[in-house]
Amino acid sequence: MEKTREIAFVCVGRAVFFGALAIGLVMLSFAFSPVTSFRAGAILTLVMSAILLWFALTAARRNPRDTEVWIYLDEDSRPINEHAQRAFGMVMRDVYEVFASGAFKTALGLFAVSVVLQVLGVEATYR
Repeated sequence: MEKTREIAFVCVGRAVFFGALAIGLVMLSFAFSPVTSFRAGAILTLVMSAILLWFALTAARRNPRDTEVWIYLDEDSRPINEHAQRAFGMVMRDVYEVFASGAFKTALGLFAVSVVLQVLGVEATYR
């Protein structure tokens, strides 16, 4: 299952990276107001964390053949019996939980930065 875990980290990590890239671009579009920028990033990252948590909660019920990880596994590593499919679901749940936790912590950090900037009175640079 370690090979499955490694491949799952790569697949889920790539998806989270592209989500973070999109969030970064939204934050960049609000660059005229740093408070709004960080707050938008925090909200979107919180949504991404909720989506990852949903995937973690439903990973055990999902068919392994419907995942991207299945495509990257070689024939010998693919789960074929019920026990292996349950183990696959547990591995996927763990991987999703790791990324959901990281996204949640990032969202908290972005919220904290937006609050600090608001308390310091950082205003929009263009009005």
